[in-house]
Amino acid sequence: MGTDILVVDDEIEWLDTLRVLFEMKGWHVTVVSSAREGLRCLTERTFALVLCDLAMPGMSGVDMLKELRAADNRIPFIIMTGVGTIPSAVEAMRFGAFNYITKPFDADELENLARQAAEFGRIHHMLADEGGHEAAEPEMMLGTGRAMEAVLATVNKIAESSASVLIQGETGTGKSLLARYIHKLSSRSNGPFLTIDCGAIPENLLESELFGHVRGAFTGALSARRGLFQEAEGGTVFLDEIGELSPHMQVKLLHVLQEHEIRPVGGNVAVPVDVRFISATHRDLSAAIKEGAFREDLYYRLAVIRLRLPALRDRREDIPGFAGHFVRKYNKRYGKQVTRISPAALQSLQAQIWKGNIRELENVMERAVLLADGDSIGPGALGLNEEIEEKERTEGLSLQQAVQQAEKEAVSRALALAEGNRTRAAALLGVSRRTLYDKLEEYGL
Repeated sequence: MGTDILVVDDEIEWLDTLRVLFEMKGWHVTVVSSAREGLRCLTERTFALVLCDLAMPGMSGVDMLKELRAADNRIPFIIMTGVGTIPSAVEAMRFGAFNYITKPFDADELENLARQAAEFGRIHHMLADEGGHEAAEPEMMLGTGRAMEAVLATVNKIAESSASVLIQGETGTGKSLLARYIHKLSSRSNGPFLTIDCGAIPENLLESELFGHVRGAFTGALSARRGLFQEAEGGTVFLDEIGELSPHMQVKLLHVLQEHEIRPVGGNVAVPVDVRFISATHRDLSAAIKEGAFREDLYYRLAVIRLRLPALRDRREDIPGFAGHFVRKYNKRYGKQVTRISPAALQSLQAQIWKGNIRELENVMERAVLLADGDSIGPGALGLNEEIEEKERTEGLSLQQAVQQAEKEAVSRALALAEGNRTRAAALLGVSRRTLYDKLEEYGL
């Protein structure tokens, strides 16, 4: 990973444990036993993250945080605390701590929190260094988290080939971006990349669009026309929403995949074509095959390589990077100077379900840039609670129902923020584990 972390704790045993833990994960670790020594290190070197104990002799973790924030408000700061001092740790977040974690902690939980914090800091450094604007619009935005590792590893193996690829995933997960990325890595990268939305072109026009037509093939065909498959010669054709293709066009496409040739509408002569096919769908094609709505032989021709893009809710580690990308994009579009997303806003983003995936996140960030106060996006600018509030207004919830709804939302959000760790979720809510278990059972969570 190669990320520098500063660990501050007056207990040598904890310093040794944390140093070994993070070094095993590939971090570069500096450990010191006092807040004053930690501040001195911060003047000499640049760190991606500070992990600091709350209660220490002399200068406390909160005092160190206050002094650091007077000089630099971008370095993420995580407080380590015992169960008895959680209120003090929560108070530290008012002074700019990214988050806190209670001792003893789960190693994976701590590393996940550290990764989130480091990414949070990276985004803010990037926004500030670029003045909140993009130096150049990125061509790709695929994500770098663990959920995408297997997908991108497969892509790197098959990109050079001409094998057909089927990309499946929910709407808004970035299937078209991944298709373009595969084309960019392939030997066809200098050739055309044509996107065809199979559900957007009327069926009576689709065959002519794809295969072209000869003069006089139908009324209005005053001259011959090359189809899109010919226009993409030597490149890649991306067939978006392939599941919407009619049975008639499925037969036609199968012939192209098998014989590598097309027959223009009204023509008698086959024309060879050299294109790579990448297709995508949000539909369950296996179910469509069982229902007789999609040809099984076509499926196997299209899906020589099958890729499934995870939903955004399953790749929360990518959310900070995506959010930063959209901030820069809309700063540029609207002439704004947003350079910061508050920790509370970022945690709200990571706690969302994101039914619309990356597309929905982009919509939220566009609005947030427009509504941001000054150079910072806070939770209010995100507008993530508007749907719940509107539902309460329109349905006229009773007081008891409103309380239950708010309680259920709070429990769900705490679990999301704690990444499923019930001990930490209970601490965030300020209740015992037993109370949390009762609420989980009561609300079916």
